[in-house]
Amino acid sequence: MAEKLAKLLDNVNELLNRILEEDKKQKEILTQLEKVEQPYKLILEKVYIQGKSLVTVASEMNYSYRDLCRKNGIALNKFEKI
Repeated sequence: MAEKLAKLLDNVNELLNRILEEDKKQKEILTQLEKVEQPYKLILEKVYIQGKSLVTVASEMNYSYRDLCRKNGIALNKFEKI
């Protein structure tokens, strides 16, 4: 029984460490995103944080789909350079 409990605690600790690592990564991404200028920041937030499709974002921001795709590419480049 003690062996099973020790294994369970190891698994819990491993999961907790993974959660903490993911939380740290998420905070780094959000900090990096804050440095991106508008409207590129808004595009990245809507697509990659809110999970909206490019078609939906294009409609919401009054862009054509093709124009939003181009702006999304620019936004990703700006994000990567920061």
